[in-house]
Amino acid sequence: MSTLSNILEQGRRAIQVQQLAMQVIGHNTSNAGTVGYSRRRIDLGTAPPGATGEWGVGAGVDINDLSRVRDRLLDQQIRSGTTVSSYWSSREDQLGRIEESFNALGDNNLGSLMDKFWQGWQDLANDPESMAPRYQMRDRASALVGGLKRVYGDLQGQIQEVNQRIAAGAEQVNELTSGIAELNVQIVAGELGGMEASDLRDSRDLMVEQLAGLMDISVQEQTDGTIHVYSGGNIIVQRDVAVPLRIDQVETDPKSHVVLTLGSTSSSWKPAGGELGALFEQRDVELPKVMAEMDRFASEFSEAVNAIHVQGWGLNGSQAQEFFASNVQGVNDLAISNMIIEDAGRIAASASENAPGDNSLALAIAGIQNQTTNSGYSVDEMLRNIQLEAGSRRSSAIQQRDVEAAVLDNATNRRFAISGVSLDEEMARLLETQKAYEAAAKIVQTVDEMMQTVLNMKQ
Repeated sequence: MSTLSNILEQGRRAIQVQQLAMQVIGHNTSNAGTVGYSRRRIDLGTAPPGATGEWGVGAGVDINDLSRVRDRLLDQQIRSGTTVSSYWSSREDQLGRIEESFNALGDNNLGSLMDKFWQGWQDLANDPESMAPRYQMRDRASALVGGLKRVYGDLQGQIQEVNQRIAAGAEQVNELTSGIAELNVQIVAGELGGMEASDLRDSRDLMVEQLAGLMDISVQEQTDGTIHVYSGGNIIVQRDVAVPLRIDQVETDPKSHVVLTLGSTSSSWKPAGGELGALFEQRDVELPKVMAEMDRFASEFSEAVNAIHVQGWGLNGSQAQEFFASNVQGVNDLAISNMIIEDAGRIAASASENAPGDNSLALAIAGIQNQTTNSGYSVDEMLRNIQLEAGSRRSSAIQQRDVEAAVLDNATNRRFAISGVSLDEEMARLLETQKAYEAAAKIVQTVDEMMQTVLNMKQ
């Protein structure tokens, strides 16, 4: 049968358990707004009865488990969603920079400058015997060349910016992987020593999600509480070891591309997703593609104008003069020929010698605007398509970014419903714990009085 000492032990145990429950509630409410915090839960159970005789009613309450509330499958979905969402967010941002490069010229955008260039030849055709439209033609051509170089130079500058962001992202990866490996050690040491390491696990999970935002990863939890982290089939964290990303620069490359290598390997390494994946795609695919299209435009545009202009006669009697510099391979080579810069009278409008009133050649050059080039488009369409395609790719990226962000938000909200702290629920538990503590204390007080009664009977 139960004895007063058994009852007293039950009361003492109940007080200790409710004190721990109160500490858990306090920890939860204190971290209600802490990023990455997982709600703690204490699971109680009846203590096994001791040898108290036929009518033993148990030894009171005991703690079955004290742990954080977490859904591993949901964590995996959020990591994957973070990688994809971060990729599209970064991709939209970078594609937006390309679009901004074309829009930065304002009203004097490339389309407007091209229209003024063609209109200049029309004006020259209307007054072929005058120098005024020739000066104007030279100025408009110079403005067009300057506009093209301005956009092209901005795109080249973006390559350098992306290189810097790749290097900064790689350094952040190294910091996170080192932090994860260090937390692996602390968690194992703490749990082997009997410590509840939920806070350390929260910190590690937060680092893992930050890492997932930078690149594609997969995580495997080990039986000892540590985790292994992989990216593209390569291990980057193994228990207490973090494999570093080495940041190199190809000095022979005119763009000084940043190259990443993993650990002691000599071959370059690129992540397939996340922010770094988007940056590599921007630098190695998107920007080179736009710049190559602009180079092709500059080459075909200058070649088409020169092919007609060399057949004409200038106002000063010059003939076989190129309007643009010869052998233009790209935007960087595009320039008005030195002969035209020195003397605008060399700009040809006539197709015949000693016929200053002839405007047929100026009209022929103006007609290039609607002629099909080697690319299958007119010169104007070539330039317009570069901008339209850049805008179209950004619009597609915006749509995909919004979709992935919504999916990630949904998963995050589901996790918060499971792992987040509800102050209303904690306040309800607080009242319940308070009442249980008061009841346990009352039992101890009552049993103490009963013991005093027994002791007094012996006197």
